[in-house]
Amino acid sequence: SGRNAWAVGAFGHAGGAAELIDHWNGRRWKVMLRGLNIRDDDYYFAGVAATSATSAFAAGTLSSQYAFPSIYHWDGARWKVDRTPTPGGDCGCAAILTGVAATSRRNAWAVGDYEGPPPGNALLTLILRKSGAWVQVPSPSPAGSGGGAVSSLRGVAALSRADAWAVGVANSGPSGQWNTVIEHWGGTGWTVVRSPDPSRAGCVNDELLGVAASPAATWAVGDYCGAALVLRLENGRWRQVPAPGPPRGVSERLASVAVTSAANAWAVGSIGGRVLILHWNGTKWATARVPIPAGATSARLASVTAVSPSIAWAVGQADYPHHVTRLLIERWDGRKWKLVSVPNPTP
Repeated sequence: SGRNAWAVGAFGHAGGAAELIDHWNGRRWKVMLRGLNIRDDDYYFAGVAATSATSAFAAGTLSSQYAFPSIYHWDGARWKVDRTPTPGGDCGCAAILTGVAATSRRNAWAVGDYEGPPPGNALLTLILRKSGAWVQVPSPSPAGSGGGAVSSLRGVAALSRADAWAVGVANSGPSGQWNTVIEHWGGTGWTVVRSPDPSRAGCVNDELLGVAASPAATWAVGDYCGAALVLRLENGRWRQVPAPGPPRGVSERLASVAVTSAANAWAVGSIGGRVLILHWNGTKWATARVPIPAGATSARLASVTAVSPSIAWAVGQADYPHHVTRLLIERWDGRKWKLVSVPNPTP
């Protein structure tokens, strides 16, 4: 709602990176969980999903000698660690989580990838499901399990217990060509769904980073060869939808998408080192005006969420001289995007 929102990520310090969770109470952003990492580890959250004031999930990765998936749950009073399975059994293989979605406290998904066992050591898709305890659910890895193969999921969206989508990227290895991946949960298993792989100036390197689903519309976004990639589900098939392209010599990418109706969707990312926000009005995608943080040398948005035509949030980071990076949060009030003050924690 307009008085209840979450943002997750990490903050860096001399020992590595530590997890960070902020909460919006309708007036200001407040740090709710700030890790104090005393070891040389990296701990970060990649996504958050809330279904009520008393239930939210944050998913990410703990990287020490290996990388392990990490999920926290908000019960209305505090954040607690949820137990997660070890992907691939006891091989000690690295695993990361890149996105999370939920329809209730008893139905949630988290996606990412994990390193398969020797001798292939391929990167395989990872999908965890919350239905009681968190369990790993079998998921296709389109690139296969051969040496050098990569199949990775970057975003997930859920409509019900029998309807969810996951998107990402795959590379079979020798070709060096990256292709979009879309997988669908129909209630009994995950299956690969055909997705467009557009080319640009002889290049076919495509990826999908975000997906959003609603009863009115389902969207997926990413980039292809330095241009924004937007796909829409139409009558059971995914089709590319035109989006504003970057100027010559400038690259852009979309990292996240949110939808509230057939005539209202947002997509965010970056273009040439600057923040990028696109809006769908039911007919076409257009570039929105976005305020730039004063003094920033570059900035990018990593995620967007919306609950109505007049309430949306976009989050990311801004870079400043002397290797300083700060959190970036922008809010849509129904008329324009505004910068919102956010605390930047220190160790």
